[in-house]
Amino acid sequence: MSLHSMLRGLISSAIKPRRHLLHKNCIQRSLQDGCHKNLQRNVRLVSSYKGAPSPVHHNVKRQHFGVSTLDASSDPANATNAQLEMDSQSNSLQISWSDGFRSRYHSIWLRNHCQCASCKQLHSGQKLIEQHDIPRPCTLKSTQIQDGTHLQISWKETAHEGLISLEFLRENSYGNDAIDAAAGLRDNVFFKGPIEEFDYKDISSCKKSFFRWLQCLDVYGIALVMNVPTELRQVAKVAELIAPVQNTLYGEIFDVVATDEPINVAYSTAPLGYHMDLMYYESPPGLQLLHCLRFDDSAHGGESLFLDVFHSATEFRRQYPHHFDTLTRVPVTFHKNHFERERPAAYMYQRPHITVNPQGQMTSVAWSPPFEGPLKVREEDVEPYYEAYHTFAAVLENSPIQVEHRMRTGQCIIFNNRRILHARRKFTLHNGEQRHYQGCYVNIDDFRNSVQVAYIQHGREDLAKRNGNQCWL
Repeated sequence: MSLHSMLRGLISSAIKPRRHLLHKNCIQRSLQDGCHKNLQRNVRLVSSYKGAPSPVHHNVKRQHFGVSTLDASSDPANATNAQLEMDSQSNSLQISWSDGFRSRYHSIWLRNHCQCASCKQLHSGQKLIEQHDIPRPCTLKSTQIQDGTHLQISWKETAHEGLISLEFLRENSYGNDAIDAAAGLRDNVFFKGPIEEFDYKDISSCKKSFFRWLQCLDVYGIALVMNVPTELRQVAKVAELIAPVQNTLYGEIFDVVATDEPINVAYSTAPLGYHMDLMYYESPPGLQLLHCLRFDDSAHGGESLFLDVFHSATEFRRQYPHHFDTLTRVPVTFHKNHFERERPAAYMYQRPHITVNPQGQMTSVAWSPPFEGPLKVREEDVEPYYEAYHTFAAVLENSPIQVEHRMRTGQCIIFNNRRILHARRKFTLHNGEQRHYQGCYVNIDDFRNSVQVAYIQHGREDLAKRNGNQCWL
């Protein structure tokens, strides 16, 4: 069984009729895949935070991009058996679907999502309706099913006749249970090693191999591409298999080599602690790619280290919930001030180390000690912040799932900069020895879009995982 088939099976089984969606418990399976050698990991489709929602029942066959849809016996395209019921004040409509699932829609929500030609452009799919076109209050007058496929709606305060497809309504049910269920499907599978290997020729010429590679990056946040030609700028060609290269302060492509006067600590032989790149940007890079053009075997040190920060933050939350709350509340200031360079830098961005969505899932972790500026917070927050900061740093340093890898010439490591921390051991070079990488970035939203498009095009119902871009979904 392939990795993506296994994941699809897990998601499908988690949402079968009359079975629980698991939020607090773990689904653990041992994986062995011929296409993914030595792959054995614990698979978790859960939120492991304290106080996660209780399991909820859904009489649902499948989950389409996170929202429940009817099973085959109750196709929403032919939902003539659906029952409509307006509340006593005409502020909402309840639809009882033929499979027993119930959805409630507010009148104002229905008006805002009308799909008639006056409210939504057919070809672009974009909304045309303006808020000043919607009266307040906005109460229902009548509703009826048209041709078994659409809901026809009229409102008391306007002559407008609305039309919304039943499939759209079912797929976008926004009840609490549906929201909780969808949120759980985006939970990450923690990366604990080893790093999956893919051949460059395979991912660039075989759609199946490319899809497995992309899915591995989505699910685990890291992958290693082998046998990449050792040509300058080749790293951009690897990145562009996924999405355009993101231009940054360091240009589209940057060289990681030790220099006498480095403009970045990475451009030296010094050790690097765990960090994320460019946290002083409002939208830091998503994928980071590092292509090894040359790394002499005789050179001592320079091994790369990787750590799934979401695993560490989950453990931190479990062990020190009060410190976790502090790091979601008190912001750190990231900065890059350097004028003695070709392109002067005076970047600054303040954000909390950790963010969570209304369901309590972590949506981002920001960690980059080398680029932290002076702490600028309220006086009463200073000592709690540093106590929490020190504790989280210790959790990272002592993590049992750190993965070490020494890059070889022709290898290209790709990892999610918003999720996988990276570090480097000190190294020394003698007698002409070299350690030369070229790197580039891919925007996090471009990466997430490529993942979701690939799932759709492959007929999959998977959701792109929560990847650290702060999105609440």
